[in-house]
Amino acid sequence: MSNGIQRIPKLPDEIRDAVDKGTLAVFIGAGVSRLVDCQGWDTLAKSLVNRCHLEGIITFKESETLSQITDHKKTITICFHLFEKKSRADAFYEEMNKALNEGVDHIPNIYDDIYRLRGIFITTNADTHFDRLFNPPNILYRSSDFRANSLDSTNLYHIHGSVRDRESLIFTVPKYIQRYTQDKEFKSFLSRIFGEYTVLFLGYGLAEFEILDFIVRDTPRTPLHFMLSPFYSGEDNILDYEQSYYDDLHIKILGYEKDKNGYRQLIEVIKHWNEEITQLTTYLHSASRLIDEAVE
Repeated sequence: MSNGIQRIPKLPDEIRDAVDKGTLAVFIGAGVSRLVDCQGWDTLAKSLVNRCHLEGIITFKESETLSQITDHKKTITICFHLFEKKSRADAFYEEMNKALNEGVDHIPNIYDDIYRLRGIFITTNADTHFDRLFNPPNILYRSSDFRANSLDSTNLYHIHGSVRDRESLIFTVPKYIQRYTQDKEFKSFLSRIFGEYTVLFLGYGLAEFEILDFIVRDTPRTPLHFMLSPFYSGEDNILDYEQSYYDDLHIKILGYEKDKNGYRQLIEVIKHWNEEITQLTTYLHSASRLIDEAVE
């Protein structure tokens, strides 16, 4: 059973301890990017189909057929190949940049609060809205950057690539398969994170999680991981249903109430957690100093 849906879920002791020990890893998904006005895969898929039709690459009938495909990654893959065959790849990436709202700054920005969690940051998003908080050499997005023996909290890991580098992007089905099933170094990289770090997932749902599912299921069941997920008040039964799925992945869902603020309530949760973590850290450091002085 769940602990219920709260406006601000209780900060788990495991996350607080992980921050203190430097063993927190934060995974950032599409739900976070939407809070800075990025579009989801569903909207991008529709935009690409419309662009294919406007460019004369497909007929109206074909555009309607493609629009009915519910697997958005499949639609995006098809559109990419359609543009590529017509030597119009630039049009594809133009639509992607629009979807990711590149070049637009947002204040207040949830990424500022996420950064204060002081973890290792891994994102499956291709946008650059979090990048401004890291030094350019520490923004990693190429496959050669993901190595289990080189984890560093000063880095930002774009594990599906970045719009900074078209060749790095993982958005077609074949590229997903290659990255998650054939790249041994990448699998070792994620396995170490899930096996040795306490992971907090932000901005993920069942649909977005299907890729990481491959790795998590193969990882030893320590430590426990967490996922912040939005629900309406009274949906405790829905939370419990989803928890039954994540139990197999050793992930605890922390439900937050979206009745008033919608998905933006996540911003308030992270702010509150940061305040709590800061207060505890200050207390612990002060207590440690007093003990040292007493011993002397």
